[in-house]
Amino acid sequence: METRELFVNGVSVDFFSDDEPIPLILQINDLGDLQSLQGSVSKMFKLPLTQKNRTILGYPDDVPFTTNTPYMQLPAKYLCDGIELVANGLLEIQGVQDDYVDVMLLFGNIDFLDQLGGQVYDMGDSTSVWSRFGANLVWKPYDHPWSVASAAGSQKKTDGWIWPIVNYGDLDTIPPFTGVVNVRNLRPGFFLHTAIELLVKTTGYSIDKQRSCIYNDPVFANLYKKLIIQFSNSDFEHGTDFQNTPDNLGAKYTNGLDQVISNPRIPDVHSSNIYNADYPFSGVINFGPSDHYAATTSVNLTATLQFDLYMRGRMTGHVSIVIIKFTLVDRNGVITDFASQSFVLDQNYRRLRGDGANVIGDETFLKNKISQDFSLVEGDKVYVRYHINNPGTGPEDTYVIFKKQATFSINTNEKFLLWGQTIQCERILPDVSQLDLLKDMLQKFGLILIADPNTNTIIFTSFKTIVGNIQQARDWSDKCKDMGRQVSFQLGKYCQVNWLRYQQDSAVPLNYMPKYFADDSISISDKTLNPTQPVQDLFTSIFAPSLNCPYLGGTTAQISDPTSTETFSVGSEPRLLIDQKLNISTMGANGNPLNIIFQDTDSPFEPSEQAIVNDIISVPYFYKPDAPDLGGGAPNHLSYKDQNGLPGLKSTFYPELQNILKQTKKVTRYFYLTPADILDFDFTIPVYLRQDGCYYYVSKIDSWVKGYPVKVDLVKL
Repeated sequence: METRELFVNGVSVDFFSDDEPIPLILQINDLGDLQSLQGSVSKMFKLPLTQKNRTILGYPDDVPFTTNTPYMQLPAKYLCDGIELVANGLLEIQGVQDDYVDVMLLFGNIDFLDQLGGQVYDMGDSTSVWSRFGANLVWKPYDHPWSVASAAGSQKKTDGWIWPIVNYGDLDTIPPFTGVVNVRNLRPGFFLHTAIELLVKTTGYSIDKQRSCIYNDPVFANLYKKLIIQFSNSDFEHGTDFQNTPDNLGAKYTNGLDQVISNPRIPDVHSSNIYNADYPFSGVINFGPSDHYAATTSVNLTATLQFDLYMRGRMTGHVSIVIIKFTLVDRNGVITDFASQSFVLDQNYRRLRGDGANVIGDETFLKNKISQDFSLVEGDKVYVRYHINNPGTGPEDTYVIFKKQATFSINTNEKFLLWGQTIQCERILPDVSQLDLLKDMLQKFGLILIADPNTNTIIFTSFKTIVGNIQQARDWSDKCKDMGRQVSFQLGKYCQVNWLRYQQDSAVPLNYMPKYFADDSISISDKTLNPTQPVQDLFTSIFAPSLNCPYLGGTTAQISDPTSTETFSVGSEPRLLIDQKLNISTMGANGNPLNIIFQDTDSPFEPSEQAIVNDIISVPYFYKPDAPDLGGGAPNHLSYKDQNGLPGLKSTFYPELQNILKQTKKVTRYFYLTPADILDFDFTIPVYLRQDGCYYYVSKIDSWVKGYPVKVDLVKL
């Protein structure tokens, strides 16, 4: 008899009888579908609707009074014979039938994957309902300014964010190179291993690095720790919280009095560059206590002017004209005119006097509106200005009244990042789901993910690790019950040719980036596999390959369109690059250090806007023939296929799977497994069967109940 207990929210539930089973299904992935991620669950089982269970489960049978509990995943713990088989599971209520409720227990990967929801872009959203986004904001410690100091100081970084030297169109690619890098035309990257750790952290789990091959096996680790997700988005945006937080930078100014702007006046400093015979007099419209908007920080904004205007002047001859416009005076005193509106007496005017060449009239122009977008830095000022002709005191001269209650309003736009502002690093990455980013990493390395809710840890393992553990295999020969066996010679959704692909970047012409140049396929010599569709894309990466351009040390990555004439261009498919640290300390004349000047080209002569690096710079790449050896057997490029004798991702990370698929044997047998067997079971350790003389990977333990034979799916190694 099975002695078991199920605790939901810390309270033990009632069962129909002492021997009511809870069949457990243990699995972590499906070898037949590499794009899927599996998890452990129980089969649906029934609980009686006792008063105790009704209270625990939120009265699911009482429609008018049911609480929110049936819509939640409830913390659950399952014990069998005193052994805690599921320490941190989740119970889901499936439905009610008569006097019982159908429930299901989730644990293992399911618990982890259920919490790994939402988009990467929204990980800076403190109001997010996904996982622990809002509670933890795990990306916030990586905030940093867009500045010369950030770019120059990050060249040696091996985690978090980095500003590698990547060509977006403005990099000097003609030897011997100027040694100047314009930081305004650089974009940051973020190390993949840090991003994955942050994704995992939001779920409350952590990575067991001691048992994860991407950390402890140099074949994986030496590449994995160098991978940079490089910015390639169309827009450089702020994170969600920054965009949603009131910035107090907006303003609204209202002029309280009519302003007469007709009499001659001496041009002020702000009109010196537009002084001429036709419009000799200019001035500033005053709004309340201020005559301008002054930026106190870098800001994008829209300035809007709404006003009524009365005008009197000549209708013929040298016609009276008034111009209302925005003028920007930057922090260095440079004046630039922007949006303007001209007013000339038209068909709506009122004739006052005169005839022939001396007609005098007036008109009131109502509900006028002028708008202009600005990108300002601290110290810039925006004015509302006027220019008039025919100034004077006579009745034929231009006479204008700028009516009271006009408004000059500033609306800031916090979406796009500006020079000097703080970067929220989740916006460096592509706008994809957390799950898609994780799956892409698993597929790159042929990894298997194992979540242990009892310890809240994640293990990243591989078939290389599992095959390497054959010497530790557990002998299940005596546990095997002679109930026959089933053997299948195919696994899941494979075809005879299965392509591993990257995205094709539509922004790069095919004569520069040949289609499929980084792709490869897994072939299976089995003519029975999908004979009507023998070729398929097994999976396609969210990233695209990158070109190279000439630079110090040979080359560096180029993300811009090589045919573009723009000095800066981006907006392509997401990019993944390998960080290469280039030592320039002896690359100068006579073996001296070579100086790389990181610079803000808008302020090239301000010391604070320049930084010199003369030791290490980061020049990443996707693939290049002269890529450095990463050591430990790790591939030194990101193509799936081998390139110029350099092993690719497929031949490095997929040989064990290819060997399994070469002559697939999926065997189903039945075993007597104890609660201790289930508690200690490890998917990374193969099992051995003396009956077959074979080592197997355990793919699935299907519906385990103590004391009964359980069906187990095995894949021959």
